[in-house]
Amino acid sequence: MDENSAESKVTKLKEIATSCLKLGTIGFGGIVGMVATIENEMVIRRKWIDHQHFMDVLSASYIIPGPNAVEVVMHCGKERGGRMGLVLAGICYILPAMLICLLLGYLYQTYSSLPDVQNVIFGLRPATTALVLSTVFRLSATTLKDNKILSVLCCLVFAGSLYGLNEVLLILGAGIINYVAYHVKNTVAVFSGPFLSPVLGQIYTHLHIPAHFSEAKLFFIFLKIGAVLYGSGYVLFAYMDEALVQNNHWLNHQQLLDAIAVGQITPGPILSSATFAGYLIGGTTGGILATIGIFLPSFFISFFLHKLLSVARKSQKVRVFLDGLSAASISVIAVVGLHLFSASIQQWQGTVILLICLVLTLFTKKASPVVVLVTGSAGGFLLLSI
Repeated sequence: MDENSAESKVTKLKEIATSCLKLGTIGFGGIVGMVATIENEMVIRRKWIDHQHFMDVLSASYIIPGPNAVEVVMHCGKERGGRMGLVLAGICYILPAMLICLLLGYLYQTYSSLPDVQNVIFGLRPATTALVLSTVFRLSATTLKDNKILSVLCCLVFAGSLYGLNEVLLILGAGIINYVAYHVKNTVAVFSGPFLSPVLGQIYTHLHIPAHFSEAKLFFIFLKIGAVLYGSGYVLFAYMDEALVQNNHWLNHQQLLDAIAVGQITPGPILSSATFAGYLIGGTTGGILATIGIFLPSFFISFFLHKLLSVARKSQKVRVFLDGLSAASISVIAVVGLHLFSASIQQWQGTVILLICLVLTLFTKKASPVVVLVTGSAGGFLLLSI
């Protein structure tokens, strides 16, 4: 009986590994595309959980830090194979994107100086800008609606982020302020955030890791990002811009844009951009450490997803706090979009590609991020070759 039970456990783990490796290899199309493939595999084909359970897990993943798709996959792995299934599902889902990004990082460093490769990369930047801007428009329409408090919070966080205040503190502050404003109906609380920000910023500066480069520092920077990443994957751009470009000067702005583009054109979550960025900074070891650091918090969070699922979705208080986080995340993405827009229109070719990609993202519902980026890349190659 014990042998049969052990064999059954091994069989389940093999199924999880095979299934998640496949999902990690074909997971294109952003969170919407990835969720569709996960549901088809886990719910329809393998029937590990039912549709309602899947929707509950997906809803919970939106209100906790980390990449939604990875957390959903890990939860399904836990349902099928226990804690070992959760860990195996996460590793196998992330692995294909990590290996592809390491390869692309090598090719980028080796061949990016060639004119033809530069022409291809050129078009990825305005295409990425279009994706970021369309994300802002889409999230604003669904999150803000007619909520005046959230709209005001959005404007305040946008101003604070544009001024250079820490995005993590701005997002958390927005959640707290929305909670207070909702429960005490005191609009003065809405305007207290900017006055608290400098104080919180001073506290946060003492938490920064020393300025010199080390592999340990690289790991802890991405660990910190993975622990506080909330909202769209494009918030990652703001965090990496602050840590890798502005504070430590390990990457320039163009390299960061290329890292985000690589995260879009490869399968799996956009957080795989961390692998590419880590490779540019510290080679293969840097890429692996960045990947482990940014995804590690999700493994710990997913162990407690069952309890969070039952509490968070039923609590109106938690819901109000999370609405504030969502609104602030939109503002952070908008600031990123503004910087990208300025960089993308410096040449007329970039302006043309940006307009074409914006039309695709805003008016063509079936245009996936891969289609937009391929269009931008091809457009850059053609326009710069004229």
